[in-house]
Amino acid sequence: MIKTKKLALASVVLSAMLGTTTATAAPVFMQGDYLWTQVSDDGTLGDYTNSPGLIHDPTGTGTFDTATGDYLSPGIPFEGFGVSADQFSTVGNRNSSSDSVSQVSITDLSGGTFDNHVRWVGTADNGMFDIVHDFFFNDSDENVNISTVITATTDLTGVSFSRAIDPDPDNYSGGSAATNNERGLDLNNDGDYDDAGELSQSDFISASGVISGLTIGMFSDSAYTHNTGIVGDCCSVIDPASYLSGGDYAAVAFGYDSSADNGIGLGFEIGDLTAGESVSISYAYVFGDTVGTVDIPDDPTTSVPLPASVFMFGMGLMGLGAMNLRKRFAK
Repeated sequence: MIKTKKLALASVVLSAMLGTTTATAAPVFMQGDYLWTQVSDDGTLGDYTNSPGLIHDPTGTGTFDTATGDYLSPGIPFEGFGVSADQFSTVGNRNSSSDSVSQVSITDLSGGTFDNHVRWVGTADNGMFDIVHDFFFNDSDENVNISTVITATTDLTGVSFSRAIDPDPDNYSGGSAATNNERGLDLNNDGDYDDAGELSQSDFISASGVISGLTIGMFSDSAYTHNTGIVGDCCSVIDPASYLSGGDYAAVAFGYDSSADNGIGLGFEIGDLTAGESVSISYAYVFGDTVGTVDIPDDPTTSVPLPASVFMFGMGLMGLGAMNLRKRFAK
């Protein structure tokens, strides 16, 4: 886990960083051999009903079927994030409804450290925190890595964070919106999640198309307390508490799975942040033609962009965003 203090000369850092990067207009597209998606001005994957949402080609040949292979654009295209604290109820953004975190900038960094890399910077409308999302993957990857940096702009306690999605790989005409959803990866079905290649319920959650078997998962081995959850409301839940508790299905069936049009997500328990303090969280969307073949990052805690560059660039922009916000409220 990484925490840092905000630099006092944020605007100076911003000026230096703008010499090497250029902000662009949203959305920004990302395309590799297995994945085609876009980052919206909400800081979400997918741009409401516009294609591509999040398209997966399990053959790795860059053959993307917008009619049958999109996890997001059919139905209600929900992907989003949420932040909560003792000082405020959950705020965040969804690509299917109104948001409460305003974009400060979006920058295409593709072709640098990673073949595909987009950085989104936002500031909470309540003035309590700033946030940076880095989305990145190489052309040969079958996963989308995400690094999220949250910076408190006032003292906060009980901070939590979530990322969630309504996965719909088979939601096309004649298909189905239902997925087979499972917390943890139990390859031999013995219920212990500790054999070779298996993943715990807190680290991994998956959703597989009931027809195709195509699978999207969410993975993190963050040092922060975290958990996965399945929620009955497929298309709106960004409350971190819902996923930290295991979701609606934690206490039913076998306590880990469902087969319906449900949402899945990751929740992280951050704790307390003083004003100017930042925290970095690493996680990933992972894909496979079946749940047993999902592409888990080798080491997502070290494959993210250098924390210093994230903090310096993001906090410089966020300093300007905060100043603009204060000016608006002062009028």
